[in-house]
Amino acid sequence: SPLLGWLDRRLARWRRRNRPKCIILVRHGESIGNVNSSAYSSTPDSQISLTERGFEQGTACGREIRRLVGNGSVRFYYSPYLRVRQTLLAILQAFEGQPVEIASEPRLREQDFGNFQDPLSMSRLREDRMKFGRFFFRFPNGEAGTDVFDRVSDFISTLFAHFDSGERRRTAENCVLMTHGLLMRIFSMCYFHWTVSEFEQVWNPSNCEIWVLEKVPRTGRYRLAGRWRQPHGQHHGGHFLDVRYGKSRHAYVPSHMKQPSDARIIVPGPNCLNAEALRGLSDPMDIGTALGIPFFSV
Repeated sequence: SPLLGWLDRRLARWRRRNRPKCIILVRHGESIGNVNSSAYSSTPDSQISLTERGFEQGTACGREIRRLVGNGSVRFYYSPYLRVRQTLLAILQAFEGQPVEIASEPRLREQDFGNFQDPLSMSRLREDRMKFGRFFFRFPNGEAGTDVFDRVSDFISTLFAHFDSGERRRTAENCVLMTHGLLMRIFSMCYFHWTVSEFEQVWNPSNCEIWVLEKVPRTGRYRLAGRWRQPHGQHHGGHFLDVRYGKSRHAYVPSHMKQPSDARIIVPGPNCLNAEALRGLSDPMDIGTALGIPFFSV
């Protein structure tokens, strides 16, 4: 009936507006594998631990997250890999005396590169990946970026179903995802609908780098505020910078990559792909040449 339809729409709007204020993505601290790749040849990727510096980074990261969320309620979802769990424990020192929620989430694990990883073989495989395409290349006995995309998409569906469950007491004011560099990029790719070309121009975040998705007022949608940066040696303040993008790492991140959009508008005609949001369609080859017509020339 019209009344039930109206109530459903009102309830859906209420649930969207009561989603967390922000979604914070955090990469783990420096691991033994980050400083010595041969560690993967004898230790399972899931059991690679942090270095002493990695623990220090986690502790500092915790202070920054605490400043971002204040005394607001927080739920942490974390990859079950050891280095992420250790980073989470370091971060939680900043929340001493404050109840927080934690939930293990295997879908936030690192891309599977195969089992034990021989350094020489992995070096050749990474060269092949650059030739083949980072997103589509599949590691032997492991995953392609497309597989990670699928499980992250599934996780996002679960996450937003939880946000919209209607049980306000179960929805924390802030959501923190403790994960890996690639997962941060693919989460953003899924949510903001980046093209493969755009994804491959985003650089991996550094250890304990923080990306923040802020909720747009009066909506249930999030915008990419950027990576949080606190001036070195300061204990107050901070600001957002664009995520590292482009060949120089400092290229401007197009505005359409910072907000979700189900589709991009195109008006077919000469030079129609010159629009910033549509350039990915013509990369890496000229569509006009591919089709043998000048209609889509760029």
